[in-house]
Order: sequence, then C-alpha cells, then structure tokens
Amino acid sequence: MPTYFITGANRGIGLEFVRQLSTNSSNNIIAAVRSRKSDLSDLKVFAKYGNVHVIECDVSSTDSISSLEFRVVEILSKTGENLNYLFNVAGINATSSDTSLSIDPASLQNHMNTNVLGPAKIVETLRRYLARGAVVMNMTSGLASMTVAKDTPKCCTYSISKAAQNMLTLHQARDLRKGHVKVICMDPGWVKTSMGGKGAMVEPDVSIAGMLEIVGGLKSEDSGKFYRFDRSQIPW
Repeated sequence: MPTYFITGANRGIGLEFVRQLSTNSSNNIIAAVRSRKSDLSDLKVFAKYGNVHVIECDVSSTDSISSLEFRVVEILSKTGENLNYLFNVAGINATSSDTSLSIDPASLQNHMNTNVLGPAKIVETLRRYLARGAVVMNMTSGLASMTVAKDTPKCCTYSISKAAQNMLTLHQARDLRKGHVKVICMDPGWVKTSMGGKGAMVEPDVSIAGMLEIVGGLKSEDSGKFYRFDRSQIPW
C-alpha cells in the first residue's frame, strides 16, 4: 500500500491529486490542509473513504510544521507503512503584478517562508519516515527557470521564491541520497485552478495524471531533475 503525503490538499492541484489517488483503494493518502476552518467541502467528498486522512499543516508556519510529526506518525502507526511519496504542493503567488522595481519586503518574506522554508522544514521533519526509494516532489513553476522566465515580466517575487525552491531541491536530492530518496522539481503547467487564473491552458486531470506517471517511474539517476508534467525536462 503506497502512502502519499500531500500539502495544499483542499483545493486546486492538491485536491486533484487526492481525487485521482483516492480512486485506488490501495493508496493511503495523508491530505494536509492549512486550516480545518478552511472550506474542506470538496476534500470531504474523498475523505469519506478510509484511505484519505485529513490533517492540519500550515506550511508558512514553523510552529504548525513542528507538530506535523505527531499527526503523521499517528496515521502511519495504523498502516504499518512509511511514506512513499511526499508532495510539497502548497504555495502562494500573492503579488503577481510586482516587478523587480516594485518588490515589497513583506511579500518577499511571506513567499520565501511559504514556498521555500515550508517545504524545507516539512522534509526535515518527515525525513525519518520516508521509505527507502521514496520520492519527494517540490511543486515549482516554469517561471523559476532562468531560461524560461527571462522574457516574463510578471510574478517577480513568486519567481524568485520558486527559483530558491529549485535550489533547495538540489540540496535535498544530495542530502537524502544515502536513503535512496529521489527529490525532483515539478512544473505542473499553467493549470486551470483558482491560483492559475485567467489564461490557464492545462486541465487539472491532465496535469496531475502526467505528474503521477513521472514520479511513479523515476530512477535514482533522475533525482535532482526539473520536470514538466508532460515528461519534458526544463532548463535551469
């Protein structure tokens, strides 16, 4: 029974991961949400199945992450399994109209806390529960590629934070190599979700199906690579 841990599981890409994975009763899914006070109505449709476990984890809060281990261990103790997949999906793009000439210090700090420090601390907290050969996927963006984003004027703060997350991924891939854990960056494409906004072109079911196919077929030599949902590799 493969076990998945997914942040940002109550909406958008995270919710679509839960939807697709929950259709297979052999999958065990730990669905992390920022707050149980959030709108969880869509997630509860899948949480009624015994293989979906909803827990609270605010990736922007180190205090919330510090209590994550207890919640995850409680679930794993019932299944007798470790984590096979850890998906850092939750993230923010809160000031998409900013440029390099209008960066707000508070917004930059908020993006770095959520998009970089959060995934770093989650992996640090749960690393001892990663099964041998497990996969860590950090959800990034083509905007984090210095090659792809060089002609893109918007989302400066977001792009900076995601580029930093890419570097985090390379360090995690190296630091977790002894446990044969594979760590990759993943660009889901411009997905039609609330975060994607107007102009998004990729259907959520297509993006998530592609990403699941990639992570399911990774080899040790793929650790540290930057993928797009369609299996192409993105230049740094």
